[in-house]
Amino acid sequence: MSTLDAENPLERFALASAARESLAAWTTGAQVLTLITTLRDRGWTKYLAEPRDLETLAEFSGLPPTRLADILSLLEANGIVRQQDGTVQLTRPFEALAADDSYIGLDELLDHSEVMSRLIRTAAEGPGPLPLTEPDALVVARALGGKATTVTRTLYEQSFLPKLPEVSEAIRAGRWLDVGCGVAGATLTLATLLPEFRAVAIELVPTVAAETLRRVKEHGVADRVDVRCMDARDFDEPASFSGAFWAQPFFPEPTRAATLAVILRSLKPGGVLVLQEMEPPEPDESDRPAYALRKLVAQGQEVPFARSAEDLAAEAVAAGFELVRLAPTDFGRMILVRRPLS
Repeated sequence: MSTLDAENPLERFALASAARESLAAWTTGAQVLTLITTLRDRGWTKYLAEPRDLETLAEFSGLPPTRLADILSLLEANGIVRQQDGTVQLTRPFEALAADDSYIGLDELLDHSEVMSRLIRTAAEGPGPLPLTEPDALVVARALGGKATTVTRTLYEQSFLPKLPEVSEAIRAGRWLDVGCGVAGATLTLATLLPEFRAVAIELVPTVAAETLRRVKEHGVADRVDVRCMDARDFDEPASFSGAFWAQPFFPEPTRAATLAVILRSLKPGGVLVLQEMEPPEPDESDRPAYALRKLVAQGQEVPFARSAEDLAAEAVAAGFELVRLAPTDFGRMILVRRPLS
C-alpha cells in the first residue's frame, strides 16, 4: 500500500504542489539554457559584447519588435543582459564569460551541457558504459581543460605557482611531462608564461590531440611543447623529466597502476608528480544536485569519481612515489609526490 493512502486529500494536494514547484524550477532553467544556446548559435553572445541600440539589434536578429522585447525581458530577468538608455549589452559576468580570454568560456560550457544531457539520458536507458565519441571527448576536454589566456597566466603567476614552488623548480631543472593532457590548458599557460618551459604532452584521443597541437602552434610554442597522440602506458623515455602532471580523473581503474609506473620511470630521481583532487569526497549542500549528476556520468564512463587527495596520495605511494605534501590552491587540493632519490 502506498504511504499516500494514509494522507488526507489536502495533504496530498500540498505534496503534489511542492513537487510541481520543483519541476517548474527545473523546467525554467532548462528552457533558459535552450534559449541562450540558440542565441549563442545565432551570434547574439558575440554581438552583445558591446552596447547595441534596439533598432540595430532588431535588424541583426530579424525578429519582430514584440518578440525581441519578450526575449530581452527574459534575458534581463535571468541576469544575462542589461538594458540602459535604449541600449542592450551582456551583463558584466556574462560579458566576462563570453570573452575570448575567458579561462573556460560560455561556448565551452553550453556545448558541455549538451553532451552531459545526452549522457544522462543514455544512463537511464540501460546498462553498459556511457559512450563518448571523439567529438564529445573534445567538448569535454575544452570545457574542463580551459585555455591559456592573460587571465590564466595572471592566476598562475600570482597564485598557483607561489603556492607550488616545487613546480617552478622542476620546470627550471628540466622537461615537464603532461599525461592525459586534454587540450593542455595548464601546459600552454606555463609555456606562454615561462620561456624556459619544455614539455611532452600525451593525449590518447586523436581529435583532442589534433586540437591541442593546433593550440600549441597558435601560441607559437611548437618548438617547446611536443604533443604525442598515444596510450600513456606505451610511453618510454626513462629518467628524462624533472616534473609531471597526471590528469588522473580520466584514467579508468585498469589503466592507473601501469600509467603511474610509466610516470615513475619517466621522472628523474627526485622528480615531482602533481595530481589534482577534482571533486571533494563530500559536496557542499548547495552543490549536491550537480555533484550527483557528475557522479552518475563519471561512474557510467567507468572512471574514478571524487577520489580524495589522501586516497590519491596513497595510490601514488603504493606505486613507488614518496609523498611531498598536499597543497590547497585556487584549482582545488593538489597532491605532490616525487620519485625517490634512490
